[in-house]
Amino acid sequence: MILYVFTSKNITNIWAGIGARLWAVSDADPNVMAGRRTRATNVLVGQAGLIYCSHPDYKSLTTPFIVTSQPNPKKDEEMVWGEAWKMPFSIHPLGTPRKHWNAHQAARELPFNRDTGKTNVTSVFKAVGTAVFSPIEIGDKDWAMILSRLSDISMV
Repeated sequence: MILYVFTSKNITNIWAGIGARLWAVSDADPNVMAGRRTRATNVLVGQAGLIYCSHPDYKSLTTPFIVTSQPNPKKDEEMVWGEAWKMPFSIHPLGTPRKHWNAHQAARELPFNRDTGKTNVTSVFKAVGTAVFSPIEIGDKDWAMILSRLSDISMV
């Protein structure tokens, strides 16, 4: 299955997005934004997402969600985060930011990456600004593990 991982620099922004049932991306250099717009066209309703909090106090994965609308490349969202974020899209959160999973631990434990030897969190999860809207391929066992650690629902 396809998983998109989005980065937030702080937990406050994550709470705001989850509360609004909306996610978007920060602004960037025009060339970076052009690449994001191209990749965003591949994001489909029903695909899975996850948020990586890059703040030094957290460095964790949190709040899995399902995409419920495609990113809008022509729209800015200014009400949710106190600054304009780009390409907003609706989400259905499957948990809250109360649950965290240390990103380094997750990279070591998730089956899709366990035997690769990759340890760099931003590479494993493509959680870097130039890779926004770049999917990673995970298996059903990975998604079940993510949900068991971070969601408020069970796969049973």
